[in-house]
Amino acid sequence: MYIIKKEFKLCCSHTLNNEKLSKTKNVELFGKCNENHGHNYKVILCFKSKELDPSTGMIINFDEIKKVFKKYIDDVFDHKNLNTLYYFNNIIPTAENMAELFYDIIKKNLSDLYAVEIYETDGASAIYVEDKNED
Repeated sequence: MYIIKKEFKLCCSHTLNNEKLSKTKNVELFGKCNENHGHNYKVILCFKSKELDPSTGMIINFDEIKKVFKKYIDDVFDHKNLNTLYYFNNIIPTAENMAELFYDIIKKNLSDLYAVEIYETDGASAIYVEDKNED
């Protein structure tokens, strides 16, 4: 099995808030993250394949990954307040939800995508890996 990773940077702001809960409960659950704040996210896309493309010796060209990321993620999410984007109309813009959302978007364009990891800070990340065994 071959695995490659490509890392990107993304600057966004968000507010962690569950509209179904009271302000007091939101502050209790999310603390200072219940106020609008920003992150310099590190987004890592992981690709895997049992075989390499015989004409290139690669799973996928890093330049192709870069083009897809720029078009579908960077151009849409960078320097935005995530709460204002329709993608987050029904979900809280946590790192976990971002990882799944970015996975879904990229997977439609690059089928060898295996996982998305999002670092909100240097020591805190969330990973989304599709479970092929789900029923």
